Amino acid sequence: MSYMALKHMHVTFVALSVLLFVLRFFWVSIDAKVAQQKWVKIVPHVIDTLLLLSIVGLMIYRPWDAFATNKLIGLVGYILAGLVAMKATTTLVRTLGFAVALGWIAFLLHVAISKQALIG
Repeated sequence: MSYMALKHMHVTFVALSVLLFVLRFFWVSIDAKVAQQKWVKIVPHVIDTLLLLSIVGLMIYRPWDAFATNKLIGLVGYILAGLVAMKATTTLVRTLGFAVALGWIAFLLHVAISKQALIG
């Protein structure tokens, strides 16, 4: 697979991951029944697994550097904050987790677009 094809797949998985995260948070926030459906709990994990695999693929093409380290730190931050946003028992903590996750997404977008490492 070419680098460009892998990069486009990666960007697609990023967009799907963020879209599903925001949608799931909204559904959970309004206590929508759709949030309890099996596919809503499974599909985001499949998308995020494909996202991680695409990152590994991209890292094969690109040597490990500060740029990759920033993306890895940002991804871990996004995942952890996303877990808080989805699993917290209070609205305040859930909302803070969501806001922090969006902050990590903004960090990742900045690093991806600017091609500048901010950490390290």
